[in-house]
Amino acid sequence: MTVSALTTFLDSFADALDRDARTVSRSHAARLRRLADHLPPMSAVPQSRVPIQATCEAELAARETQSVIARALATLLPFVHVTRSKSYLANPPSSDFGENYGYGVICGPNSGPPALIKDPEIAFGLMLLGPKTHYPLHHHPADELYYTVTGPSFWRAGEADWTRRGIDEIIHHPPWLPHATLSAEGPLVLLYIWEGDLETDAAFIPDTVTAGAALSSTGLDAT
Repeated sequence: MTVSALTTFLDSFADALDRDARTVSRSHAARLRRLADHLPPMSAVPQSRVPIQATCEAELAARETQSVIARALATLLPFVHVTRSKSYLANPPSSDFGENYGYGVICGPNSGPPALIKDPEIAFGLMLLGPKTHYPLHHHPADELYYTVTGPSFWRAGEADWTRRGIDEIIHHPPWLPHATLSAEGPLVLLYIWEGDLETDAAFIPDTVTAGAALSSTGLDAT
């Protein structure tokens, strides 16, 4: 992997976050720029892919000519270790969830999955969801920011109803806020940033909203 591919990604991600007026986005943008300017030694990570990855890569490729960040991520993605949560696979929320979900860590602590950059204080990377995939209600102690590289998608937090979000949007989840995501007709590629407690994994929490009910309430056909 070339240093330029990682630097270009960090700069493009920072540029995208800087377009948001919120302090949390601007703070993360500044941190990404510092990493790009003083890139720490990079780690070689083992190759690893997930079943939905090729479908998501095709969706990402379709965005490359219109989006700088999509192009930068597509260039970097072949070097990222993409995996699935062992706890999620052990107790999946639906029979097909494991085939339609994956994530890769670009920067993170030593205790986590293989990452290109090691940092004990911040973690960021990408998440992949197949079409019409319900990532059900869950929470975690880390503060979280999502950036929608592709879309549209639907998001729900706390007691609120589903909200439709487009491409190039930023969604913020403070620590322990219950939240859920639903991809629409196409696969979903997201970037995420975690800050705070990076050691405690996300955990599903009880919810009355099933995958079928989520699809129905957002106007998506379950078939």
